[in-house]
Amino acid sequence: MYAPIITFTMNPAVDTFGETERIFEDSKTRCQQTRQEPGGGGINVARNIIRMGTPALAIFPAGGLNGELLKQLLARDNTPYQSISIASDTRQNLAITERYCGKMYHFVFPGPELTKAEQDACRNALLEHQQLPEFLVLSGSIADCVPASFYGEITKKASALGIKVVLDTSGAALQGALYNGAYVAKLNRKEFSSLGYSELDDIATLRAQMREIMAKGAVSNLIVTLAQGGALLITESGEELAYMPPKVEIISHVGAGDSFVSALTHQLYQGKSLDVAFRYGVAAASVTVQTKGNQLYDLDLLEVTYKKTQPLA
Repeated sequence: MYAPIITFTMNPAVDTFGETERIFEDSKTRCQQTRQEPGGGGINVARNIIRMGTPALAIFPAGGLNGELLKQLLARDNTPYQSISIASDTRQNLAITERYCGKMYHFVFPGPELTKAEQDACRNALLEHQQLPEFLVLSGSIADCVPASFYGEITKKASALGIKVVLDTSGAALQGALYNGAYVAKLNRKEFSSLGYSELDDIATLRAQMREIMAKGAVSNLIVTLAQGGALLITESGEELAYMPPKVEIISHVGAGDSFVSALTHQLYQGKSLDVAFRYGVAAASVTVQTKGNQLYDLDLLEVTYKKTQPLA
């Protein structure tokens, strides 16, 4: 099938959410499972984008019983996908809310090992479509066995074909992906600090640091999200934008960054300006932290929050 937006998740997961009254250190903690969702950055992005009304295709490697469960969950959700078979098991992550204190504990497990042949199959699957997408979202982590240059190689090839690449990754994968022609990259403060900066610097210093790596050609447009919910953007033309959402009660941060990328990419595909798309991204993250699960469900609240999102001085 043709999709104008393709998302790729190198390290997908089945996300299991649960609740318990209290977590005990030295005895059984009995939990109630509240929901089970397909997980992983690009998969979350694709599901959100489809819900907003734009066709998308999620591509990912999958193996073992968890891989089969992941595909079943996507089929149940009517999410178009293309899976690449691997020998190792897809991971499962846990998010447990302790009702006693209202805190959520997010347990994230390492991904499966992929052979070189499986990695090559993933690369080929992204660019083998007869009609290429307008946007390619590379989202989420990569396993330790995958070269740090993996996303960078894909970004370079896709950009040369005229595809706008949206990057949302971290660690070695992020450092290997920058400076390869991506259209936009979204980083949080911790991810940005991994490039050699302090996470404690003030906003003015952060802006200067963003301009510094932009001048070196890291990416065409750079977004850095802030711990308090806002975000900064520096565009390829040198324009600097910053927005802050209204204060809300935070229930879970799971999927907030993916919702940001979802709304941003959806709005760009719809022909909106980078300013408008960026502001929608800030609003989408704010909506998602107010809900359980890993998805952007309340699109009416998204519109309300968008209108309440204000420029950050």
